[in-house]
Amino acid sequence: MPDPLARARSLLEAGRDAEAEVLLQSPTEGLPEAERLALLGFLEARRGNLEAYRTLALLAVRRAQTPTTLYHLGLALSPREGLLILEEALYRTPTPRERGRLALALARTLRRLGRLREALAYAALARLEDAGPYALLEWAWLALLSEETPSLPELLHLVEPLASREGPALYARFLMAHLRLLQGEQELARAYFLKALEEAPPPALPYLAPARVRLLGGEALPLLQAAWPWAGEEPTRSLVHLAEGLLQEDREAVAQALPRLLEGAGEEALRALLFLGEAHPLLGELSQRGRWFLWPTAALPHLQVLGEARLDSQPLPLRQAELLVLLLARPEGWTGEALALALYGEANGPTLRMEIHRLRQRGQNILARPYRLQNALRADFLEVRAALQRGDLKEALQIYRGPLLPQSGAPAVEELRQELEEALRQAVLASRDPEALLLLAERLGEDLELWEALLESLPPQDPRRPFVLARTARLRREWGL
Repeated sequence: MPDPLARARSLLEAGRDAEAEVLLQSPTEGLPEAERLALLGFLEARRGNLEAYRTLALLAVRRAQTPTTLYHLGLALSPREGLLILEEALYRTPTPRERGRLALALARTLRRLGRLREALAYAALARLEDAGPYALLEWAWLALLSEETPSLPELLHLVEPLASREGPALYARFLMAHLRLLQGEQELARAYFLKALEEAPPPALPYLAPARVRLLGGEALPLLQAAWPWAGEEPTRSLVHLAEGLLQEDREAVAQALPRLLEGAGEEALRALLFLGEAHPLLGELSQRGRWFLWPTAALPHLQVLGEARLDSQPLPLRQAELLVLLLARPEGWTGEALALALYGEANGPTLRMEIHRLRQRGQNILARPYRLQNALRADFLEVRAALQRGDLKEALQIYRGPLLPQSGAPAVEELRQELEEALRQAVLASRDPEALLLLAERLGEDLELWEALLESLPPQDPRRPFVLARTARLRREWGL
C-alpha cells in the first residue's frame, strides 16, 4: 500500500492542494499525526496564512521531532530562527531524500537572508541528494544571482523542460522570464512572466510584486493593487511597498521598506540597495548578471570575456568581444594595420572597419588614427590583472571564471589569454593556499602542476585528498609520467 505521507507530499509538490487536503483531513492509517499537522500547516501557508503555519508547525514538533516536522518548523519561523533548526535537522538526518529536502530548505532560507553563495552550496547538495525539479530550479536561480556560470544557454536548456511540468511550472516560468530578459528577449520574457502570473495563487502575488516592476514597467500598477489584499504581514507588506517605490521611483518609500526586507527577504533587499545606490556587504554576493537583472544601475558598462563574452550581461559576438579586448589592452591605440594583424593574423582593413562600425552601433565610442576606445568600460580581465598587481589573490580568483575568450583564435587575444592565465597560476602556486589551488585547478581542469601542488598542500586527513590524488594520478598517466 502506498505510503500516505509520501502521497500527500507528492500531491503538494504537484500543486494539487485540494486532493492533499482531503487526504490529510481524513483518518488515514500509516499517516503519523505530527507529519499530518505539519503538512496541514504548509497548506495554510499556501493560502497566505503564515500565522497558522507557524502554529501547526510548532504543534507538530512538540508531538515528534522528525525530518518532516523540523523541515516545516524551519520554514515557518523567521529565516534567522529557522536556519538553526534546519541545520540541526540536516545534521541528524541520514536518508538522502530527507537530506535533499532539508538542504533545499536551507538554500531557500539563506537566500531570504541574502547569503546567496552559501545558499547555492546547499542547493547543489539538494541536487546531489535528491535531484528533483525544485532543487534544480533553486540551484539555477541562485547560480543566476551569484555566479557567472553556467552560461545562460545552459541554464535555459535545464529549466525550459520544467516550464510545462505539473508542479514546478510556475517557478520555472518565472525563472524563464528572467533568463530571457538577460538574453535581451524582452517580449519573450514578458510573455513568460504574464503566463506565470495567470497561474500564480493569490497569496503568491506579493512575492512576485518587485519582479513585476522590473519586467513589466508601468503595466505593473494594476497587478500591484491586486497584491495588497494578500500582504497581511511581514515580509509580504514590505515587498509590495518596495514594488510601489520602485514603480514610482520613490527613494523614501524604498528606503523605508529596506530594513524589513533585510530581515527576511534578502534577495529583494539587494534589489532595493541597487535602486538606492547604497553600499552594503550583501552586494558582494551578487554576480554582474545578478546585479543587472535585479535592478540595472547607471554604473559603467561591464565587459565579460572570461569564460564567455557579454557586454552588460547581453551576449556579444566573438569578433566584437575580441576587438574590445584589444582596444582595452592598449588604451593608447592601434594603427589599422597593427590592429588587423592582431585580430586576424593578416591585413584585412575592410572587415576590421565593419566590426568597428558594429561596435559603434552598440554605443562604443571608437576613435580612428589610431583606433582607440574613448568611452569608459569596465572589463573582468582587467579587474583580474589589477587584483593580481595589488596582491589580492582572493579577489582575482573570484573574478576569474575561466580563460579569456577561450574560443578566440586571434593572435593577440591568445597571447593575452596565456599571459593572464600564467600570472594567475604563478600567484596561486606561490601562495600554497589549498583553497586557491583547488579553485584554479578546477577552473583550468587539466593542469598537472596545480593538482600536484594541491596534493602536497592538503593534510592527510582532508576529505578532498582521495579525489585530488585520483585526478593527479590520471593526469600523470596521460602525460606518461
